[in-house]
Amino acid sequence: MLHARARCYSKFYTTSRAPIVHIPKANVFRFGDPNTAAPIFRSLQWTVHEGDAWAVIGSGSGEKAMLFRTLLGHLRISPAPPPPGGLFPFLSTSSTEDIRTSTSTSDPYSHIALVSFSHRPRTSGGGFYDFTARYGAVRDLDRLTLRQSMFPETVPPEFPELELPRDENAKEMSELEKQVFGALVDRMGLRELLDLPLVALSNGQTRRARIVKAILRKPELLLLDEPLTGLDVQSRPRLLEVLRALHTARAPRVVLGLRTQDPVPEWVTHVAFVNNGRVVAGPKEEVLPAVEHIVATASTKEAPVVRASERGELLVDMKGINVKYGTRTVLKDINWQIRQGERWHLQGTNGSGKTTLLALLTGAHPQSYTQPHLHLHGRPRPRLPTPYLQSLVALFSPELFDAFPRRTGMRVWDAVATGFDGGFVPLGRGKEAVGVGVMRPLSEEEVAWRMWRCWAVLEALGPGAWGGDADGTGVDTKAFAERAFVDLPVGEQRMVLLMRALVGRAPLVLLDEVWSGMGEGMVRAARQYLRSGEGVGPEQAVVVITHWEEEVPWTVTEGVRRFRLDGGFGMVVD
Repeated sequence: MLHARARCYSKFYTTSRAPIVHIPKANVFRFGDPNTAAPIFRSLQWTVHEGDAWAVIGSGSGEKAMLFRTLLGHLRISPAPPPPGGLFPFLSTSSTEDIRTSTSTSDPYSHIALVSFSHRPRTSGGGFYDFTARYGAVRDLDRLTLRQSMFPETVPPEFPELELPRDENAKEMSELEKQVFGALVDRMGLRELLDLPLVALSNGQTRRARIVKAILRKPELLLLDEPLTGLDVQSRPRLLEVLRALHTARAPRVVLGLRTQDPVPEWVTHVAFVNNGRVVAGPKEEVLPAVEHIVATASTKEAPVVRASERGELLVDMKGINVKYGTRTVLKDINWQIRQGERWHLQGTNGSGKTTLLALLTGAHPQSYTQPHLHLHGRPRPRLPTPYLQSLVALFSPELFDAFPRRTGMRVWDAVATGFDGGFVPLGRGKEAVGVGVMRPLSEEEVAWRMWRCWAVLEALGPGAWGGDADGTGVDTKAFAERAFVDLPVGEQRMVLLMRALVGRAPLVLLDEVWSGMGEGMVRAARQYLRSGEGVGPEQAVVVITHWEEEVPWTVTEGVRRFRLDGGFGMVVD
């Protein structure tokens, strides 16, 4: 059904035998940089022909994002692709009038759309916002449903009070568009989620919805950066089949952005491999060996694992845990114990309650106070002051990454140092502030230890460990510590927040989808640091959330245990 509707929907799109993308041979610079400056990409040569199915694979932090930014017109190509077609020849030779007669004809970039899952979505301002609101959904804004937030044009006419204000020039959906919308939400598994609060949905569910929203805008070329990251095993083939059908129908044409560790879909025919400022583009069977060589080389350099301590103290004791939103039960009778030194892989499909379970471990969930038996670090949750609990649990998650403040003036050092006390504002005295303590003031010895830990994680996970990136970052640790956090590329911001999670040696470390947006060198350095015992010691417990078994830093033979959520219930998987 989707195939038939995609073919029908494709009448909105251009059909042309001209190349989709054409860069004969050029260097790529930032706007304002002279041609004598070091280019972001040197001797870039890339042509995408109609019918080719491309994947862009990046080995470094932000490199494939830079290639996508080039296609969006955010970077300068020198020499510019020649007329008459320019960068997108297929647009200039199109004869499809219902798109070409629009006022945006002179701007080819208006027909190119990017949906990226490797960076922070746009929010108002650069300050912190409360990412725990999804657990309570108490504000009016938090009650907005997925349909109201992303697809307001589909709100039934009998409920006009539910519709959000939108562009006065926006057209009502045609019958064909309604059919396509219905087919997409069914194939993406979103039908039953449309009228649930957006803040109650998982990252994987909202990612699928963002893709549907982008498709409904009818771009000519859709760039999807890391669409598989955060999706469960069941959702990946379903998404890829939808994208294959749409690409085949040119409704729209799709270019995938993948990490080096991601499997390349079988229907992809061509690969552009971005590595250290160079792009190697060609048929998949010719380019993939270079990618596989890098992955294989990295996998042979794993540090030996430091074994966890035997039967450490009990850090988490859950018995009969239930979480409900109205009549909807998310977690049902959960029983789980986590001890010092244990390494856990928390598993479950999108929407199974993994993030909710983590929110109980951090004490951020309002219902953590009402559980019959939720003991954290030896005390019932109501008897643990929240600021103190925040200092005992280190967290890295997509929600925290999105919410973390990007204020002007916050340095890398400041962001890392907030990890000691679990806050989001740099505290302490002097330029190298490392917090003030939670339950009591810090002694001079504790201040000295914290400063040592900051430098230790900066050395172990800074640019010296992964060699900098295409942004021109050097390998000097002190210079990196002084950089403005907001100015870092996405992968480096994520690495800094991983440093933040590891710097304080918290008894419990929670790592949720930690590798998204990081380059291969960053992932390798982080895995080695975690496995070596320097990143997390045998006295600490770690819970990793990922839908990719190979992304867990430790293996089952090295002591990793699995806890799986299914239908709201939880079980230890041996």
